[in-house]
Amino acid sequence: MYKSPRFKFSRALSRTTGIIIAIIIIIAAIAGILLITSSSHKTTIAQAISIAPTSFAVGQGSPITFTIYNVIPNSNIVLYLGNGEALNQTATSNVVELSYTYSQPGTYLVYAEEYVNGKQVENTSNALLEVQVLGLLNSSATQYLSIPVVSFDTAKNPTAPIVQAGTPVFFYGGYLQPPSGQKMTILKYVWDFGNNQTTTVNANSTTFDPVINPVNVTYTKPGLYTVTLTLVTQNVSSGQTYQYQTYQTVAVAGQGVSYSLKLFNGTVPNPGVITVAENVPGGPYSFDPQIDYESVGFEVVSNIFMTLLLYNGSSTTTFIPYAASEIPTVQNGGIQDNYTVYVFHIRTGLHFSNGDNLTAYDVWYSMIRALLFVGGSPGTPDWILAQYLVPGATIGVPIVTSSNMNQAYQEIMNAVTYDNQTNTVTFHLVKPTTPQLFFTALADPLGSGIVDAKWLEQIGAGITFTPQGFLQYEQYANEGNYNTQVQNDPVASGPYMIKTYVPGQYVVLNPNPYYKGVPGVPAPNDTVIINWVKDPQTAYELFSSGKADIVTGLPTSYFPSLKQLEAQNQANIYQFNTLSEFFFMFNLNISNTSLKTLGTQYHVPSNYFANLYVREAFAYAFNYTNYIDNIVGNNKYGFQFASPYAGVIIPGLPYYVPPSELENVPTFNLSYAKQLLIKSGMYNVSINIPIIVSSGDTVDYAAAQMWAQALSQIDPNIQAQPLYLPFSQIIGLEVPGQNPMPLYYLGWIADYPYPSDFVNAMYLENGTYPAPDGWSVQYLKSLGHTNQAQLYQQLNNYIEEADSTPNATQAAYYYKQAEQIAINLYMYVYTQQPNAFWVIKPYMTGYQGHITYEENPMIGGAGDSLYFWWVKG
Repeated sequence: MYKSPRFKFSRALSRTTGIIIAIIIIIAAIAGILLITSSSHKTTIAQAISIAPTSFAVGQGSPITFTIYNVIPNSNIVLYLGNGEALNQTATSNVVELSYTYSQPGTYLVYAEEYVNGKQVENTSNALLEVQVLGLLNSSATQYLSIPVVSFDTAKNPTAPIVQAGTPVFFYGGYLQPPSGQKMTILKYVWDFGNNQTTTVNANSTTFDPVINPVNVTYTKPGLYTVTLTLVTQNVSSGQTYQYQTYQTVAVAGQGVSYSLKLFNGTVPNPGVITVAENVPGGPYSFDPQIDYESVGFEVVSNIFMTLLLYNGSSTTTFIPYAASEIPTVQNGGIQDNYTVYVFHIRTGLHFSNGDNLTAYDVWYSMIRALLFVGGSPGTPDWILAQYLVPGATIGVPIVTSSNMNQAYQEIMNAVTYDNQTNTVTFHLVKPTTPQLFFTALADPLGSGIVDAKWLEQIGAGITFTPQGFLQYEQYANEGNYNTQVQNDPVASGPYMIKTYVPGQYVVLNPNPYYKGVPGVPAPNDTVIINWVKDPQTAYELFSSGKADIVTGLPTSYFPSLKQLEAQNQANIYQFNTLSEFFFMFNLNISNTSLKTLGTQYHVPSNYFANLYVREAFAYAFNYTNYIDNIVGNNKYGFQFASPYAGVIIPGLPYYVPPSELENVPTFNLSYAKQLLIKSGMYNVSINIPIIVSSGDTVDYAAAQMWAQALSQIDPNIQAQPLYLPFSQIIGLEVPGQNPMPLYYLGWIADYPYPSDFVNAMYLENGTYPAPDGWSVQYLKSLGHTNQAQLYQQLNNYIEEADSTPNATQAAYYYKQAEQIAINLYMYVYTQQPNAFWVIKPYMTGYQGHITYEENPMIGGAGDSLYFWWVKG
């Protein structure tokens, strides 16, 4: 699948200057109980009251209800809400309920006091809660606004949000994602510390981070203070500004007032809520399991959709029956006719998150939908399943066309059948296929996630089961024709369901109330909040300050700080191998019209990189050793973050070919690169191009800077500079014939652990990357590049032979030949095969005590988690 290069896509708002955009909020998480003791005079002694919410999440705009226990009847209860407001009520029993709706997002410290005859009852201030309120923005609002984030510098304030009077308190300001609208920027960060002190910090015009971070204030008196951070965004063309606020309550101790934190279970904050900070750019592309094909959306899809099978823990070769009641075998009759027929019995008692029954019909409907979406643009994952079921099915090519729709209709209908009486789904394969290989397609939620057929039809996303209906339905796989409800808020079949989604910013996953668990896949208890954070410093601070339980995707430069947290027992780090790789891509057919939308200064011949010698020159201008040792940081930080590689069949896959057995693998050689550029005929040709890197990927931004400097050395007429774009936007720009990106950086993570997954997507004509990058035999011929066209045709032939032969020796030979031709064509600049590492709080444990459940490279290799296998506390 597409891989974000971190471990691991309207309507106008009011434009009145300075007006704070109205928000809808949900209350998402309740943290721990804090104890307050005070030296103030109390004459009445009673059992300590306690306070808790009645639920972990409240619907949009609904109040949160606080329940106060152990109350003296007829006493007066005062509830302090952490934002300067309070509620009070006379108790009629020993339990009091008070409700409140916060108008602004933030983290609030809430506590109650009890009074009898006007005197405070002793031990009543022992029910302080930390309440997190998440702001809700729709897709129109996210064009103009960013959600600000407040965290503490815990190295200087280790007990925050409890601090001492007279001691400086350090606040980090950050944001989740920048506004998505064109010409929008983050202008400044405005702080109000709640003690009549304010400060304004400008934003860096490139990174959008505060130019001063952290800021600090010293509180002289004890009490609760409400800190406000206002993030001001601006349209650089019109000058129009927009504002969005978040709050943070701080408890200041001193002068006889002390505060202490009491955690649930003794050590666990925020029980029942797993909060994740992921340093990923731009958020997900889609939650539609038959559309999404990238690592950010994959994580949500994996948690909200069932598949027939699931990888068994860290294994890539064994499986757990998931929606299926058992794994088909020859012995139980599930595998028939020489491994060409696979019969799956569907579990009884399964339901979707709306209560609909999950039946064999839904599984069948989902698989038919996958076959109809094979040719979607940008690329979809459905070719993985289709290759086993429809003759000639290949990546990026629609199965049904106007010229073959009757035949294709019959082929699809014959490929998968169902029987609701026996509750079975049967797959009819085009050739004998081993269970281990076929099961990998059914265990991949991208493509094989099970959707609710009844719901799809209710919302207008249903399939018409005729040849013409199939042909028309294929169009819904193309960007611009997506069903946005399936894309952003689908009905779930798995352990979790989407509670709230703020486009590109965060998602809240609640346990699916209708999912009761199956052996090996328990029903979850925890709510999960996944924050997609562009700025790595913000992601790190969220984790180090205790506001996040898991952090992923941090650049390698943060490793010394993470090791320090581990030494302080504030983090655990687990490293494991991945089946993923990263690379820079050449676009052979650049859309100059679209390129101007990225910057009017850019110019380059549209077929510049169709010249083989140009690609080769650029490949020899990249310093691979410096990249791994110092930019990624293997030598710099003394940790094996990544390994160099060449060719897409990487270590860990069958038929891997070491670079030592391949010829013409490029190395860093500027003199040779200059000779090649002269040979290309493009020396002294003026170009100005962006090297596009996903927003927040500071490592590869630095790599692009290094590369641009080297290119300028071999020819000063080459102007290149890194350009951050949101990951989802990069995916959206990958449209054949319309792709404006001359050079851009992405990656690939295994859909299934076999070479065809990599070579088909990355080398084969019409593949996920070749299609939008202009790799076409006919296109190369039209440019007069006859030799390249012949080589590329040979490459395609070798791949087809390798994918189809049952002979392992022949397969190895064909894959090696394909790799060598790809090297000779300089299709990619191969940068790294990364190792992944989990960074979690010590109280986070794995399912049945085994963290390895989350280390499957088919799932966790991108930093993604199956949250039903995490245990908090």
